[in-house]
Amino acid sequence: MNKNENILTGYCFLAALTENQNDLYNQVYIPICKRALSLYSLRGKTHGSAADIKSIISEEYGIDVPLLIIKKLINATFKSLSNKARKKYNFNVFQNGELFEIQKYSFSDLEIEYKKGQRNAMALQEAFQTYLKSEDIDTTGQPPFSAFLDKNKKHLAAFFKNTGDINGESVEISYIYHVTFLEHIETNNHNLFEIAKGLFIGSIVAGFLESGFDLEPKFESNEIYFLDTPIVLRALDLQKEEDTHPIRELLEIIKKTGSKIKILSITIEEIRNVIANAIGNYNNSIPTSTINEACLRLGRNKAWLITYNGNLEKNILETLNIEKEIIQDTFITKNETTKDVKALQERRIRKGNALHDVLSYLYVRSLRGSSVSLFQKAKVWFLTNNTELLKFNREINPNGGITEIVLPDALTGLLWLKNPAKLIHKVKSVGLSELMAITLNEEIASNELINEFESTIKSVEGITQEDYRILLESVAHESAKKIEQFNEIAEQDKDQAKVIAQKIVAKERSRRAKNQKEIKDAQSAQKEALSIKEQEEIKNKELLERLAKIEQDLNKTQADANNQSESSKTQIEKLTDEINAHKALVQKQYIRLFIGLGFLIIFILILIFKENIDKIWAYITGFITASGWLWGLGSFLINMYKLIKGK
Repeated sequence: MNKNENILTGYCFLAALTENQNDLYNQVYIPICKRALSLYSLRGKTHGSAADIKSIISEEYGIDVPLLIIKKLINATFKSLSNKARKKYNFNVFQNGELFEIQKYSFSDLEIEYKKGQRNAMALQEAFQTYLKSEDIDTTGQPPFSAFLDKNKKHLAAFFKNTGDINGESVEISYIYHVTFLEHIETNNHNLFEIAKGLFIGSIVAGFLESGFDLEPKFESNEIYFLDTPIVLRALDLQKEEDTHPIRELLEIIKKTGSKIKILSITIEEIRNVIANAIGNYNNSIPTSTINEACLRLGRNKAWLITYNGNLEKNILETLNIEKEIIQDTFITKNETTKDVKALQERRIRKGNALHDVLSYLYVRSLRGSSVSLFQKAKVWFLTNNTELLKFNREINPNGGITEIVLPDALTGLLWLKNPAKLIHKVKSVGLSELMAITLNEEIASNELINEFESTIKSVEGITQEDYRILLESVAHESAKKIEQFNEIAEQDKDQAKVIAQKIVAKERSRRAKNQKEIKDAQSAQKEALSIKEQEEIKNKELLERLAKIEQDLNKTQADANNQSESSKTQIEKLTDEINAHKALVQKQYIRLFIGLGFLIIFILILIFKENIDKIWAYITGFITASGWLWGLGSFLINMYKLIKGK
């Protein structure tokens, strides 16, 4: 398998191991280590180190597990085996898991699950490639589907390490087609979408493993989550349509796991100002803001939005069923001139909300009372989707420890750990939907971002009127994260922004030229072509048929999985067969040896007692006769008892 298939198979395998399990350490982590030891044994080596097992897990699953965790897993694997098994495999551990020795070792208990994951991964990747081809997308320029899940794993691992770059992704890489593919199979191909949800769970487990997250500490009870402005607007359905459902589901999970949801008084005021700004620029035909766009989608007008904002506090508290917490003026006065506020204002283009964000996480810090070193022990959080605020918070936090800020996707994973077996299906659905929504927000520019982009272009000198027009039109083909990066660079360095703007213009002109050529080629090749609508219908029908065929083939493969041929066996299964065959051969040799010894002993006894052989034979025949008489008497008594009982 190539790297892409390995990663997808690994995520499917991890998902299968977590299904209906609450003890992830013993039921997922340790089996992964056992399987890695089996793969190491296949190489014919008998002595190794934690670094060797780390390398195998990286190759097999694409997970960069810290050495400290590898050592713990090797030790845990040793302890999980009986003394008999340790002797059988000559398994010994040295230097607290740093080194080990082991003879031929085969852990094949999970190979059926592994092969199932392999089939699922290949089916989903094939379906993704089929989808790209149906959309006439150049597959050579697209990241594989594993990269989409790997991005999520790295994002979660960075969060739970509490260090490192939480974004860590090039603005040139786009995952828009990965999301549109998921949207397509969500409504048309149930089995494939279920596989995708399993892959998401696998990426969460991989993120935990890679971060070195400690699963053992118990969670505190009655945690409190304060909601940031974008989170509330999403939950109120005043943002993009795809943002609403996953955040509402996440809020329900918070409540079901025994935690409280609150909103700060300063957040209500910030939301009021955001809505007031949308009201001031409201347009009934061409939306000027995301709130404006949401109102048009819902069939609401400006008058409705004005009334809604007038009763904002009541609407928020009743709609979301949450509590309000007032931040006292004394707290605001004390912290509004801190270095945190000034530093965050210097970083941002939109400086007005810096004070709100800093006050929010400082308030959480004050409620915690002291620095927290474990995620499970943090009782108060500020829930936001602002990754830049999280990075800033980590950098400037004087106490170190766990950040006061939690992101929706990371919180989904944390809450799942409270009861993995019970929450897995809900987390699968909510988590994948949230990942899709996040990706769309990274790829598709909001109205606010477009307005900011236009304003930024005007501030850059040396851009011609023609280039200005092309730049504005390029928004439809540039990702939101790239536009946001341009705006940030322009704030700091106008000359560099001008260079980037020229590259965007050149790229847009090249794209247009290519499109024009494709249109002309299509027109000349299809003089009697069908209408666009008919072509789309035919294309969609063909895509549905192809994906349905992939599902059918997958189901048939799963049904025939138990009747496996020798060629379908994994290396570990073949090693198990080899070990079992060797064991059977040894047993046969022992049986032959015992039979031979038995005959030899009988022969020797005959030689020793040959003079009394007649007497011995008489004793033997007498015993057999007596045994037969006793057996007959016993049978007679039993039959008589049954006859009497039957009457």
